[in-house]
Parts: sequence; structure tokens; C-alpha cells
Amino acid sequence: MSYQTAALKWTIFHFSATVNIIVRLIILYFAVLTSTLFGKQILIVQDTTRANVDSLYRVENVMIVGNSETKDFVILREMTLKRGEYITEKLIAYDQSRIYSLGLFNRVIIHVLPVSETGADLVVEVNERWYIFPFPIFGVRDRDWKKVYWGGGILHSNFRGRNEKLYATFTLGYDPSAAMAYRNPFVSMDGSYQFEGRFAYDKIRNRSIIAQEGGENFSEEHLSLVLSLGKRFGINHMLWFSGGSEMVRVSEYLPGRTIYSSGKDLFPYFAVNYTYDSRDLYEYPAMGTFLRFGIKKFGFPGNAIDMVRYTTDFRHYLPIYSKLVLTGRLFSDFAAAGRTPSYNRVYLGYTERIRGHFKEVREGENLFGISSELHYPLFGPVYYSADYLPAEFGIMKFGIVAAAFADAGTVWFRNEPFALNTFSKGYGIGIHLLLPYSIVLRIDYAWNEVRRGEFILDLGTSF
Repeated sequence: MSYQTAALKWTIFHFSATVNIIVRLIILYFAVLTSTLFGKQILIVQDTTRANVDSLYRVENVMIVGNSETKDFVILREMTLKRGEYITEKLIAYDQSRIYSLGLFNRVIIHVLPVSETGADLVVEVNERWYIFPFPIFGVRDRDWKKVYWGGGILHSNFRGRNEKLYATFTLGYDPSAAMAYRNPFVSMDGSYQFEGRFAYDKIRNRSIIAQEGGENFSEEHLSLVLSLGKRFGINHMLWFSGGSEMVRVSEYLPGRTIYSSGKDLFPYFAVNYTYDSRDLYEYPAMGTFLRFGIKKFGFPGNAIDMVRYTTDFRHYLPIYSKLVLTGRLFSDFAAAGRTPSYNRVYLGYTERIRGHFKEVREGENLFGISSELHYPLFGPVYYSADYLPAEFGIMKFGIVAAAFADAGTVWFRNEPFALNTFSKGYGIGIHLLLPYSIVLRIDYAWNEVRRGEFILDLGTSF
């Protein structure tokens, strides 16, 4: 038996054993969270063939007002309320949130206008955002305020009124970059087929602690081109096929930093991703489910670069009492097949973090994590009108949410066992500010296993 064959069999066996452990954890953790209530929530969104307690009318017609740029079919594609279906308060709220999640509008209101004893028209009123503008860029890398970057770009977020995205950006500061991208969610008129293309250059400071040992830190240059074709099934399901090429070059070569001793790796990659998404509001969900499975192949079989990654991201949002919402997330990233260079490893302490260990960096080839949060709105969200501003900026959304959370996660290399005693764990409380243009600012305080506390200031939802 060749070394390659033996290594492949060992990898398959180890990966299968790891997956078995992960599946057991998934079943244990989410048994309560998703049980029968999970099925009921999906029913609310998808099944309107029979009347609910507040269903008095069926939909006769749907009319849209306020969309001077956006095509009607872009809005209608997100709606579950179709002609002939029962109108319920939950479905109206759900459709308002789905349309708002397009990121094209400051506010969305659906009005019900009865036209007969059993029928009503729906009037979807939208207030459009500004779509095309040069814009400044300011942010932080890896959720670390010491890694500030800045730059600029030009964006058309609603090209041709079809929700097409066309943009070019550049950044300086920490990890400078440049990118151009185009996305068309309506290759076909019904929105079933989508296309995306992206060309990017990034100069990234090495993240690997192991690769830096014995020398000074180094940088990686990444040059990539990727083309993707997507197929959307109904409202919630999406399947993407992607193919591209990437070049990675390190400023100083040492074994493990790249596969080739030249310090430069050039390889194709291919990916398949499936997504199920029934969340009501992407920026800060209060109900629904998000599920993503991905397989990404780097290089060709038998070549020096020959690696596969399997990723999973499962999130569920469950209203449990009044305005109280229970949320949960499970995520994983596993490597298989050939060697893993330092630029293709996974980490806790960068993009993925455990609150309570927010600034601690852990490195490996495989990653697994789990999180849960409780959300309770303290204020709003409410909308304020500013008549002195242009109409695209004249309606602003604000809200305040109290949160309690718990996180756990681990990373490991393929020659190491998956072990529960390697998990980093933390818990805490926070205040989340919902701001205009879909911005979320979180102020959290977290404790780790030994009750050491830390303040955390972060942007965006935790999941």
C-alpha cells in the first residue's frame, strides 16, 4: 500500500469519526431548541392553505408604491403572500422583514385594503435608499479594533433596478486590498438563476502562530478570480456552483507556509454550497432558520495541492414568550485529503471568536463551535423622519435589544483527537443597538470558565 493511499484512508477514517461525534453533539444541543416548535415555525411561513385565527381575507392583488427605481418583480420575489392565500399578521410582518432585508429600502410597510367580504388587496409601500455613490471605507479586521483599515469605493447596489450589485473598492491600513465584483440575482426574470463574479487582491499579515515560530512575522499576497452560478428554489433554498483560481505568495518562505518551496502556490478551486434561509430579517433575525453546507476543493487530485474543506453553519431563531427570542448557532470547518498550508488553516480569535476568550488565538485544521443567545427588545425598533435630508436618507431606524449569551468552541489538527476538554467557553450579557442602514453595534461583557471578565465592542450580529 502506498503512503498516499494509507494517508487518505487514515484521513477518511478520522474525518468520519469526527463527524460522528459532531452529529451526536448536534442532536443533544438542538433537540430542545428545534423539537416540535421548529416545525410549527416553518409552517407559519410556508403553509397558508388554511386560515389562521387572524385570517379574514385572501389576497386579491398586490400593488407596490414608492419604488421609483426598483422593479416590482424584485420585491414580489421575496413575498410569501401570493394571490389567493390567507392574509395573517405574522405573514405580513415576515414579508415586510424579507423585503427590508434586500438592503434597498429604509422602510417597508404592507397595507391591507379589503375589497370584498373575503378578499383584500395588499399595498407594499417602500422608501428607497440611495443606490449609487462613492463611499469612504473604515473598519476593523478580524473583529479587532487594533487592526483598522480605511479606503474608498464606488457602489451601485441596485443596478438597472434589478438588485444587481456592481462595485469596486480599495483599502489601506491593516491588510490592504482591492476588489471588483458584480452580482446579478435575476439572470432569469423569475429570479431562479443568479450569477456572481469577483476579482480581488489582498495583502494579508500572517495569522498563523505556528508558521511564525522561529522568525519574524511575514505577509501573504492573495490574487483570486472566482465565477459563480446559483439556482434558487422557491424563496428559501439556494444552490451555488463556483470555480476560480488563486495565487498565494509569501514574503519569506519556510516549510509549511506554502506547499511549494518557491513560496508561491497557484491552484484552481471548485465549490458547491447549499443554503436554506427562512430568517425574517437578515441584520437581526427574530424568527426563522439559516442552514449552509459547503464543499470546497483546492487543486486537482494527485497534485501537490490537493485539499478539501467541508463547512457547516446552522442557525435557528425561535420566539418563545412575548418578545423574548432564543437563538442558537452551530458551525464547523473540517479539512481532508492533502497537506494544509498555514494560509488555509482555521482559527478561533479572528473572524470566529468565543466571548470570554475574545482576544485569545487558537489555530488548527478543523474547527467546531456552538453559541446561544436570548434577545429581548428594550426599545423599538422605531423609525424617525428627517425632512431636511434627501428622501433616501430621510427615514432612520433605531432600536435597543438586551442580550444574554453563551459560546463554546475548539480547534484541532488532524493528528489530534476531538476532545470536549479542549473547548474554550464563555458567557455574558450585552446591549445591542440597531442603527440606520442595517448597522448593528454590540456592547457586551463576557466571562470565561474562571470568571475572568472582558468588555467587547463589536459590529454586526454575533450570528
